[in-house]
Amino acid sequence: MTEFEPRYYLSLDTLMLQPKKEGNKIFTRVVERDRIVTVPKKPIHIITASCTYYGSSYATAMSTSKRLFGENKQKAPFLLANAFGIPFIFLPTLSPLSDQNVWISVHAIDFYDEDGLGTFVVLENGEKYHLDISETTMNRQYALGKLLERNFLKRQKSFHSSLRFPPNGPSTDYPTL
Repeated sequence: MTEFEPRYYLSLDTLMLQPKKEGNKIFTRVVERDRIVTVPKKPIHIITASCTYYGSSYATAMSTSKRLFGENKQKAPFLLANAFGIPFIFLPTLSPLSDQNVWISVHAIDFYDEDGLGTFVVLENGEKYHLDISETTMNRQYALGKLLERNFLKRQKSFHSSLRFPPNGPSTDYPTL
């Protein structure tokens, strides 16, 4: 059953955002782990609102990706946030501003393969979806998403290793004021 929600923010349950055209209006079909939700906004609007909701901006998220991949990457995946050290990365199948672009959470992809003129993707909930992109494009986008994830985890590890504690652990002796 599809539910209708006027406001929606991405979460770790969000697997994919698919545009859905009805008349001259674009809605978003949100595929979650256990349900499908229809949101009366374009996928890019959900993405940008979610960036703001989680304390960043779409421009900041994209500039992080562009620093890693180079300025000319039009379809760069981006890191929305991290939850308990797990990076939350979405990849676009087309130009992010395209009304036909599908956004897929990298962590949600179990498998994908060529499907006639496009690619089918099996998400972690076991559901299979056809995408109108080539397998080559899907390979590229998935690889870029995994590179972004690897880069994030390396930076996080570097941050954690810079926290040096004395051999007996952190001090509990605090100065008195």
